[in-house]
Amino acid sequence: GFVYSVTHEPIIKQQDKAQQAAYKAVFPDADEFTDLEGFSPEEASKVFASNENPVEDHEGDTMNNVIVAKKGGEEIGYIFDITTHKGYGGDIRMTVGISADGTVTGYSILSISETAGLGMNAQDPEWGDQYEEQKVEDFEVVKDGSGEENGEKIDAISGATITSKAVTGAINNCLAYFHTLKGGE
Repeated sequence: GFVYSVTHEPIIKQQDKAQQAAYKAVFPDADEFTDLEGFSPEEASKVFASNENPVEDHEGDTMNNVIVAKKGGEEIGYIFDITTHKGYGGDIRMTVGISADGTVTGYSILSISETAGLGMNAQDPEWGDQYEEQKVEDFEVVKDGSGEENGEKIDAISGATITSKAVTGAINNCLAYFHTLKGGE
């Protein structure tokens, strides 16, 4: 028991702190975060399997949890804790915020091991801002620079198309799952 409390409790506290910071990053106005009642990773997997994600083959992504973001007791949106297994350097775990009206509020990376100077740029707010305040069915990764003109198109990170597609595919799965929560709205 003693060894556990000395070694594991500080790690768990640090992970909780990182998660709370990630929640605040995608919903800065929220004052309360609660787990979505009745959430099932298996149900999310079924949604991913049936999702016609424009970013190829993301049905194997894992939804770890869904958090309800509230402000003054009112539900303002959802935070999706998702892991995609499609990163160039391995798994990418992130939180994605989607407001109650279906607008992406942003994302925050919880863990990533992509190539320094390339895929690690997925953590760069400048690149991630492309998703913010976009209300779309899903996103598509492009390499032609047209992302600036069209909210559905995301400009790939130069030299890191695999990472760009991993992040984008995971966000698309969050959007698909969001629509099941809102009854297909």
